[in-house]
Amino acid sequence: MLLRPPMTAPTYHLTSYGCQMNKLDSELVESRLQQRGYRPAPQEGAADVVLLNTCSVRQHAEDRVWSKLGKLRQRKRTEPGLVVGVLGCMAQEHKRYLLARMPHVDLVVGPSAFGDIDDQVEVARKKNLELAATREPAKTKHQVAGAGVVVVDQGVSGDRIVRDVRVRPHRSQAFVSVMRGCNMPCTYCIVPTTRGDEVSRTIAEITDEAQRLCDDGVTEITLLGQTVNAYGRDLTGQDATLARLLRELHAIPALRRLAFITSHPNFLSADLIDAMAELPKVARYLHLPAQSGSNTVLKAMRRGYTVERYLARVEQLLAKAPDIELHSDFIVGYPGETDDDFAQTVALVRRVGFAQSYVFKYSPRPGTVAAEQLSDDVPEAVKETRNQELLAVQGELSVAKNRALVGQIVEVLVEGDSKVDGRMSGRTAHHRLVHFTSTDAELIGRYVPVRVTQALAHSVVGDLLADSEGQEGAHDRAEVLHP
Repeated sequence: MLLRPPMTAPTYHLTSYGCQMNKLDSELVESRLQQRGYRPAPQEGAADVVLLNTCSVRQHAEDRVWSKLGKLRQRKRTEPGLVVGVLGCMAQEHKRYLLARMPHVDLVVGPSAFGDIDDQVEVARKKNLELAATREPAKTKHQVAGAGVVVVDQGVSGDRIVRDVRVRPHRSQAFVSVMRGCNMPCTYCIVPTTRGDEVSRTIAEITDEAQRLCDDGVTEITLLGQTVNAYGRDLTGQDATLARLLRELHAIPALRRLAFITSHPNFLSADLIDAMAELPKVARYLHLPAQSGSNTVLKAMRRGYTVERYLARVEQLLAKAPDIELHSDFIVGYPGETDDDFAQTVALVRRVGFAQSYVFKYSPRPGTVAAEQLSDDVPEAVKETRNQELLAVQGELSVAKNRALVGQIVEVLVEGDSKVDGRMSGRTAHHRLVHFTSTDAELIGRYVPVRVTQALAHSVVGDLLADSEGQEGAHDRAEVLHP
């Protein structure tokens, strides 16, 4: 039950960095705060509480947060009652070091401990009032002190929040967490350290949340987990698998699209492949990171599979569901990667023909096995060259797939305005980004037919059709138009 906000309800502003799970966590934080009577501020400068939901996967994301905290310290000098909070993976990774570097921070809350964020904010606000009443005004930035509330390692899970389904940025789309944490031993990744072991939600909990979202107008749901297709391994005796969960959610009448990210090759099981092939609402793309095309590098990364095993899983999937498109992630310049190792990665990308790949240059992350035990021995210039070469190869593949759509009719879930004036954008069931000429805001959240007229590097452009035209074209293009 929502509380009636007071006339002078406190306000908050939340900035989210990083992955889709962070975006969902931010929605849950906002839901909890609004249930407590807080209201979103129109901009950060007008907020009583400023929260940063952080990411530690790459250094650049952390640098942005440190910079933002430095600016907030200046504001806190003149507004001692301001609550500044750091949530998420940086809070978990740096813990009390964060307060030593940024003493004005009031809240440090790990990614598995924000389920009672409203209580934590209230504690910080009370401590700030007490501090403001007893101390002299800060003369230097180093004298600015915060409440120092630290909640990491142990706390109330965000999945314990009874979600207010109305608190979400997109009316027709929603993320749903199915599990948290990761048990995989990848040597380059900080996620198991920051997010802990795998903890799955029950199928009943997830289905109930999805139904409430669909009752409120959602038609596309994306299931989230660090290793989403490992879902259910910790739910002993419950017969909980991602395949079974997909079948349960598929039965919700109002749901039209159902996706899931991110998957690990080791858990692309036969029953999951069958579910993807048999369920028409399941999106027609799979994000299945390979990370490298070299068995030597994969072994050093502790990925747990070989290139041959990866290809066998892909072949099994495409044999059952040939319309599925593959997306991947790759790391170039991993310690010890040779020119031949990299050439094998290029060969894998060409062989699979990925529709999309994210390519990253390796950089050591403190606290990972790779950073502690391996020498970062690939020169930065070599990393950059390999990065650009692999991006170019993937670019060729992506453009070719986009060109194959020219002249065809695709079904687009409209998401909003394009970056180009006079255009709107949305995505197909294959996650293909489509732009078309329109300024009709009433289209947002609707599924519309678009005839593709132009292929770009990362998207396509087309003409919006009347529904009748789209239906006629669908008779000849059933494999393109997909629920």
